Amino acid sequence: MAAPDDAPPPAGSGEEVPPLFLVGTWRGTGTVLPRGVAYAETSTFAILKRTPQATVVAYEQRTRHAATGAPMHAENGFLKILAGDSPQRAELALSHPFSVNEMYARATLDSAAKVFEAEATEADGSFQRGPTARGAKATTVRRKYALAADGATLIYDLYLGVDGAAPKHHLHCEMTRVEAPPTGGSSGVS
Repeated sequence: MAAPDDAPPPAGSGEEVPPLFLVGTWRGTGTVLPRGVAYAETSTFAILKRTPQATVVAYEQRTRHAATGAPMHAENGFLKILAGDSPQRAELALSHPFSVNEMYARATLDSAAKVFEAEATEADGSFQRGPTARGAKATTVRRKYALAADGATLIYDLYLGVDGAAPKHHLHCEMTRVEAPPTGGSSGVS
């Protein structure tokens, strides 16, 4: 019988299981910094597959206006964490409902520090705009997810550069895990 994709490798296999502090469902509040708009966020990270070469994690995020509950933003995609010593190289691919895709080829997961960082730039060809995409054109996006010293708070910051301008701190959010990954060590959470 084959082991499920999210199962840890067999004992003594020599395969390193990356500690995935991100795995689970997180909820909290954030602020769109330039305008001071408060929002509620739910983000979910779920392991899809493990191989000796990589771990693939599905990601889904939704935000709502804190006061009205109106939907504000959503994105989904995949985080691919390549095997190796920490910090591990990673790739992040995201899609947005406003007809933009982002590919972060410059990304790292530092399991010891419990930090995931990624950067996408227009110069790297990281953005794909659909025919109905409108508005300002993102030219740099930097994301950072860090587990706070309390071990219970996930801090998320996004820096955004549009139309060639230098990136500015755009979003700050703090969330707590509301749904843990499966028990029994199958998620690799530490």
